[in-house]
This record gives sequence, structure tokens and C-alpha cells, in this order.
Amino acid sequence: MKTLHPMKLSDRTTRILRNLLKINRSIKIKQGNQLSTLSIQKNVLASTEVEEIFPREFAIYDLDEFLTICSLSEQSTDLEFENESYVTIRGRDSEAKYFFADPSIVVSPPEKLPTLPSVECEFDIELRQLSSISKAIGAYRNTEDFSIIGKDGKIIILVADLENPSSNTFAVTVGKTNACFQFNLKTENLEKLETMSHISHYHVQVSKSGVSRWVSSDNVTYLIALEPDSTYEED
Repeated sequence: MKTLHPMKLSDRTTRILRNLLKINRSIKIKQGNQLSTLSIQKNVLASTEVEEIFPREFAIYDLDEFLTICSLSEQSTDLEFENESYVTIRGRDSEAKYFFADPSIVVSPPEKLPTLPSVECEFDIELRQLSSISKAIGAYRNTEDFSIIGKDGKIIILVADLENPSSNTFAVTVGKTNACFQFNLKTENLEKLETMSHISHYHVQVSKSGVSRWVSSDNVTYLIALEPDSTYEED
């Protein structure tokens, strides 16, 4: 039987796992160096490569609980995967046995990250711009939508109540375009993106097929579904 050496979670991996909590509290981690998760509603997916190599596939039902147990030691902990049913979390003077969940009860993404069939809109958004949009969403408490709009040669992100023509609005210009479109998304899904200070920007691509791709400067990819009332005018 092959010996599985103890491993540690890097600060980046721990940070990414904590952010993935906002998408799904459960996760299935595959053997290898890929982390990915899918929301219960199946409208937000996130994926990235990490420096660690996980020696086996396993599922965690409560990721927040798992990460809390990993953080209890004053020094960094070792994860030991010798047992097929649980991981041993070993600190300087502590030891925890954490049992895996049944993988069948965890909503998980497909084996291969989906690609966009087409790209109708593309731009970079800086963290400061994204933070302003998030603050506007927080200020307009009843606003459930935001839109990526192409009009008059500009790409803007608009925070507004789409069902109320007289609602308050907030708009940020993020790029240029020759197309005319309105791609609508739920504000709750924007909050799934990581917005810590180490993130400088996101590269965004939007497809009229109904999905947007947001890639952080830390190389984490998020796929966020568009709302059905999104529109795109062909040339």
C-alpha cells in the first residue's frame, strides 16, 4: 500500500476555500491540484489550480467547520489522508479526526470546466470599481439585479431595479464596444467573487449563450449565469 505523506494547506488555498464557501458550503475535492465548486442552484461555478496535490478524492459536507478545525492549532497543521474514511488534522499538540461526506450528496461541477461558445463582450474591471459596485448594491437594499450594458460605444455596469424605471441607479464605465446588449445578472452572484486587497482586477468575458466568465488576477475562474431576460442585438 502506497504511503500518503502529510500535507499542509497554503495561505492561498485556505483563502480560496473560504471564498468558495460563499458559493457552496459543501465541496468535493478531487485527487490532484484542482479546486472547484458549484452552487446549489447551479448558476455559479468556480475553479482554480492550487500548489498542493491532494492524494485522494474526498467530500466535505461543512467546509466552514472543516477550515475552523484546521485553524485551531497555534502552528500550521498537517493533513494526513491514510484512512479512506477520514482525514487526520494534526497540530503541534492536537489531533482531530474529520470524517468525509458521501460524495453523492454534494453538488459538484462537471469534470471539465465549460468553455464559452462565443464572446460578445470583454473587458477588465479593477478591484476599486468592483468595490464601488458592491457598495452601491449594499446601499440600494432592494436591488436584486445588475446589468452589463453595451450602448453608444461604451460598456457600463449598471446597478438598478430593472422592474422600476424610476429606481435609483449607479453606473461604472468599464470598456468600449460597437455592439448593443444588456446582460442581466443577480447581485447576489456578484458577491460570490473574491474582493480581498490582493486581487487587482478581473478579466470578464460574456457570451450571449447565457454565461459570463470572470477570471481574477489570482487566476481563479468564476462562471456566472446570465438572467433569461438578457438581450443582444445582432449586427
